[in-house]
Amino acid sequence: MATQSWIRSENFIDTATEESYIIAKEIYDQFEVNLLSGIADPDLLEYYTYYKPINDKYGEAYQTLASLNSSGPGNTLDIKIKVAQLRGTEIKRWDVQIQSLYERGSVMYTSLLPKFRKPFQQGSIEKRTKAIENLIAAMGDDVSLASIKTDVQTFFDLWQDAIKTQNTHFAKIDLAIIDLEAERINAADAMMYVYGKLVSKFYKNLVMVELYFPVDLLQRMTQEAFVATLKNNKVRSLFKRKLDVIKNSLVIKVVGKSAAIGYFTNGLTDKLLEGDLFMTFLPDTVGNYDIAKMGYTDKKRYFYIMRKETGKTVVDVKIK
Repeated sequence: MATQSWIRSENFIDTATEESYIIAKEIYDQFEVNLLSGIADPDLLEYYTYYKPINDKYGEAYQTLASLNSSGPGNTLDIKIKVAQLRGTEIKRWDVQIQSLYERGSVMYTSLLPKFRKPFQQGSIEKRTKAIENLIAAMGDDVSLASIKTDVQTFFDLWQDAIKTQNTHFAKIDLAIIDLEAERINAADAMMYVYGKLVSKFYKNLVMVELYFPVDLLQRMTQEAFVATLKNNKVRSLFKRKLDVIKNSLVIKVVGKSAAIGYFTNGLTDKLLEGDLFMTFLPDTVGNYDIAKMGYTDKKRYFYIMRKETGKTVVDVKIK
């Protein structure tokens, strides 16, 4: 017969903090404050002295990630602007200039823009990058196309710079998450160690442990952060929550090669119906999004997300 795991055989602090770094920080900081209140007792001073530097490291790692996330929109805005420019003014201008030389449908035109403007206006960053590269290569040494090619190349250089800035930023975020997760586990272990000390000290009157342990926070675990790995075209339900359209927004990070879309429904369906509002999140971007623009209302509280294209995509959503 299978044995059931006893809750006290597990690190319940780890379990309580693994879903949200924000919740973890609240729990860890409150525990430090509670211990500080009792340092007149030599034992409590010992526990506090042991725990504080470990919590300080978590706080530093947390702040590093928070700073990177807050600067994310600035670091990813340039590529968003470039996508909008490519989809709108740039490809239209290039196409008009090419058609002034080669009639649409001709062999030369088709060799340059075989799928018209579509590859530049739809798809992932990677696909649009390939479309620009193919256009530059197709122009070759055609003297009549020299000025257009220079224009395309100039834009492409700026495009690549924007991608490089964004990729560098996301690499820093990935490293910061790895560091923060390690510090979260260290702090959870340290808190469990002190918990053991408190139980030992107050074993005849265990209610005393609650004076120093953040019991309320540990029991109030409202999840504010969600992660979804999108491997297919199935819709993923992330949460149902009554939000405040004035105060609340969603911080969404997308890592992968496919864009994703997010929207709210009334919970009776997970489908995005014709005419419903939704928001598109481009690959390898992080941003702060207005929930009302994704269709949130008092009656539409169920948030869903789905992948738009092929390729594994990880979506990190935080309620702010």
